Amino acid sequence: GMSVMLITHDLGVIAEMSDRVAVMYAGKVVETGAALDIFDRPAHPYTRGLLASRPRIDAGAQWLSTIEGTVPALGQMPPGCSFAPRCPLAQPACGVVPPLREVGAGHQAACITPFAPQPQPVPEKEAAAP
Repeated sequence: GMSVMLITHDLGVIAEMSDRVAVMYAGKVVETGAALDIFDRPAHPYTRGLLASRPRIDAGAQWLSTIEGTVPALGQMPPGCSFAPRCPLAQPACGVVPPLREVGAGHQAACITPFAPQPQPVPEKEAAAP
């Protein structure tokens, strides 16, 4: 077998070329699992935000969704979960760094309140095309 590490923000490329995905925020893995599982059932709020902000060819001309707030400077990260200042689910317990924990078979998320699995469509293959 062979492995390739692909680092990209292009979710269409990830959907087309990857079997497993690790989503990172501020240099830390916040979610990992099978690519189809991550795209169908994103558990971490950052992963859901990324998927919601991708352009879709079936949506026509419209504004893309954004993730609220700004990314803190890496030297000024808040204590605990680094995504907490931007997270719609943030609560006081997010002041402690959450470990990756199982949210499904082979699917882990670093969140104390991960989203319940909710299917989302996988990006169309055409989204990966130039």
